Amino acid sequence: MFHKATRKIVKEIDPYGFTLIPAASPYYSDCYKPLNIIKKKKRAFFFMKDRYIPTSITVADILEDGKDLDFGLGSSSFSGYSASSQISVSGEVGVSICDVDAGLHASGGTTNSMSAFEMKKRGISDKMLLEVTRDRKIDRGHSFVKQLYGDILHIISEVVETDRQCNLNSIFEAHSGAEVPINIVKAKAGVAANVQQELSFPGGTTIAFKVSKLRITRDNTLDVDWEHVVMSRQQVSSHERPKIPLTEINTMSKETSLLFLNTFLEILGNCDYLPVLDTMLDQICGSLQPDLQVLDRMEDENRACVEKLLDLLGIRKADPPGQPLTLTPRQNGIIKTVNIFIESLNELNPDVLILLANSVEMKIISIQMKLFEKIEENFFLSTEPRMEMKAIGEVQETEETMETLALQLSDKGFEITQRILEEFELHLMNKNGSISYEKDYGDRNVFFSIFAALSILSALDK
Repeated sequence: MFHKATRKIVKEIDPYGFTLIPAASPYYSDCYKPLNIIKKKKRAFFFMKDRYIPTSITVADILEDGKDLDFGLGSSSFSGYSASSQISVSGEVGVSICDVDAGLHASGGTTNSMSAFEMKKRGISDKMLLEVTRDRKIDRGHSFVKQLYGDILHIISEVVETDRQCNLNSIFEAHSGAEVPINIVKAKAGVAANVQQELSFPGGTTIAFKVSKLRITRDNTLDVDWEHVVMSRQQVSSHERPKIPLTEINTMSKETSLLFLNTFLEILGNCDYLPVLDTMLDQICGSLQPDLQVLDRMEDENRACVEKLLDLLGIRKADPPGQPLTLTPRQNGIIKTVNIFIESLNELNPDVLILLANSVEMKIISIQMKLFEKIEENFFLSTEPRMEMKAIGEVQETEETMETLALQLSDKGFEITQRILEEFELHLMNKNGSISYEKDYGDRNVFFSIFAALSILSALDK
């Protein structure tokens, strides 16, 4: 709910996305402040967006005798903001999922609101930062500096904050007898038919931030990274499907797979889990005990889901954060797959997560997987993007086609699949049993994110 709100705000104040990055969670707000150093996360796949892991380390911490420096942070009023929207459309879900008896259809109304607040900017320009630090050397003995790759620092140079407490509210009510199914079984997802979510966060909470990329020079001073335009990683072919490590999941017992699947369904029902899980999994993938103190600031229901997943991964709360973890090769394999799943979900619109949960409940994941493979053959393995309108029935093949796969879906399953496909601009249509499609220049990154999520859900749904 918080991330959805901050993305909406950033889209309005920075419509082209050139400067500001929306904050994903209020729980790490203290670490997203001017002069804090953040870690650029290694992407699991080439198509994923750059993400940053918060730290409590500041520029002053890594400078020799930097504690007495006055950086002269600037502060100014920025803008006011308030948002209120009401959706009352069959099947539209804002931030929650509802429980409806098997076989029924559901419709609902979602009301989202945010209290009015003023925003302010705080920060420092790159020029001023370099001016203030020009006579101070970087402490090469600092543990964080020792771990740097390529002597590159990512520093928060500017933030947009709230000036007072802000409240987010979302209310969803479900009714039976409409056209679009929302079949989340209560025993698995643990949610009610009437759902109200509330989130309050104090003044000074970071809504968005700007990152500056600086380099530590040979004489241990800071300078602008003039080579930032050069790609540091090997380019992956734009037509290559990401390889999902599924070996450990495929060898799980049916009971263990079901435990993971049920927990994933809860995560799909509330995207507010994702930023917290993403940060913790990054720490775990680095063989470190994750910082679990953030759980104390979460609502009971949210905390329970995160703790459940950590328990399934074999992560215990006994050790202090930052301590080395001893993991078996099997644990590492499962954690890597779960990390890919969470990162893939982070790339998607929250509404798509609800549709994926519906697909699991309706047992149509296997059909969707085959359909996605056919779509990949038709659109993402070709050398050039294309836009066309075509009747699938015109293609004569002895194997399963997009048409035969789509016709295996019930009306409810077809509509859910149709809405998922629309996320990357493929419009699937069924007119009197005749399947056709229209493909625009869709986002292939969204396609591969959904493909990765479907692959993992399908492997668990034994």
